[in-house]
Amino acid sequence: HLELYATRPKREGYPPREPDGVATNMEAKFARAAARDDLRQRRTAAAQLSWTGTAIRFALPLPLAAAFTFRAVDGLIFEPALNEAGLPPHALLGLIMATWVSLSLLSVSRPSVALALAATALGTLKQRVDGGVLKPPAVSPTAPVVALVTGASSGIGREVAAELARQGHTVVMGCRSAARCSAARVEILARLDVPGSRLVIPPDAALDLARLSTAARFASATGEATGGAAIELLVLNAGFVPLGSGGSGRSGESGLEEGLYAMYYGHQALVRGLASLHLLGPSATAVVVSSDAMRFGGFDGSLETGSGEGDLAGEVTAGCALPGPLPCAPLCWPAAAPGVSNLVESPLVPATGWSFGAYARAKLSGVLLAKEMLARGLVARSTSVHPGIVNTAIQRRDRDLPTTLAALPPLSLPVSFAEWEELLPSFGARLTDALERYALPLFMRDAATAAAVVLRAAVGPTHPTGRAAELGVHYFNGMGEAVGDASLTLRDEARLERLSGRLWELADAAREARAEKGGTGE
Repeated sequence: HLELYATRPKREGYPPREPDGVATNMEAKFARAAARDDLRQRRTAAAQLSWTGTAIRFALPLPLAAAFTFRAVDGLIFEPALNEAGLPPHALLGLIMATWVSLSLLSVSRPSVALALAATALGTLKQRVDGGVLKPPAVSPTAPVVALVTGASSGIGREVAAELARQGHTVVMGCRSAARCSAARVEILARLDVPGSRLVIPPDAALDLARLSTAARFASATGEATGGAAIELLVLNAGFVPLGSGGSGRSGESGLEEGLYAMYYGHQALVRGLASLHLLGPSATAVVVSSDAMRFGGFDGSLETGSGEGDLAGEVTAGCALPGPLPCAPLCWPAAAPGVSNLVESPLVPATGWSFGAYARAKLSGVLLAKEMLARGLVARSTSVHPGIVNTAIQRRDRDLPTTLAALPPLSLPVSFAEWEELLPSFGARLTDALERYALPLFMRDAATAAAVVLRAAVGPTHPTGRAAELGVHYFNGMGEAVGDASLTLRDEARLERLSGRLWELADAAREARAEKGGTGE
């Protein structure tokens, strides 16, 4: 009635003149109605603001929570002392999650207190995880040895090579790019002021693990460069994150998954080449740089019965071609993959039926490679290691963001890829620099700390008991500690044995096939 009264057309003599008291009463009603509408709107806005503020305060500790969880993988969740004391990995992970939910709830009412507690927890863990491994162990303190490091042009490989050279050993640097290898050598020599003879780059023999023929040439060139000296330490470090982590990339030489082919087939061909030339010493130690991502990896049953058709070319992990939270993330969103078996127990992965990407499986193959080298008597000691979550070029693999975006499924972007290339050199460089300077150190450790972990795996004692050790699986965590069954539980020991041997045989067959063709790997 009030709305009709207010919206009636105004014309001469209408509405009829009301007594003064009636008109005043109607105006008061209009005023009260307007006040009620205004109050309702203000209350709605206040409620929305309150919910927004609550959500923001709840989320304040979450970046620190994510960083803490990342760092806990390196030195808390899979720590032998805790796991063997009755706190298995899944219990520790659940405790960490519950703690951060509690801190987020506290942050709603006391944000400064919650942030202070979260920062203290993260700082304490980082000091324990990274500060506890800053001093690299001595490798063969009694006499210098000859070592070979793959992926020595950057990241962990370069820091391992630098530390070995500092200790007085001769290091053969295996790199895909001769130019980058030379640049890394110059940088190390300038930084350490050591004799140039300690860092050896075999001439005209780049080591491209995606081309098996280069492995044989590199092994031969290594023998010539070192005068046939026996290699006593073999650090198989080279690796990368396959784009999209789903096997969408294929090796041009083989048609197989590029990550698996380079990190397993390529390294296996190198070891075979060195052994055939009698360049591996009788007491040689091999260290394969793996990752705790291997706990997410699995193989399809077709590998046990045939030549790997239906699995090794990415038929299984292709279900993970959709990338994870970031284009460079090592793991993708899981996809149903009947027939896949995860060989190592993980607090997050069901036993069978899921594929978690090519990177996880390539790193699992590294554990199997270390096992087979020992089982076949090629080395006297063989271990695999999780070097930690490390800020290295493995996350980038020399790809810029426009190239990465262009390789992903079609996206609705506000600008074209050509415009991205114009925008990124300035904005992208500043953003990347800020992230690497301030954000990434919270989530990742530096390459020098990771190198110390790798060298601990090279010289540290293996776990004396447990089924994994009996099967030849000697695995070290992100603190450089040998883990036992409480931290590394094998799901199916018999299947692991079969898959380990079968994968080695298939790599042998691929290498022999390339040799028969006289393949150049082009």
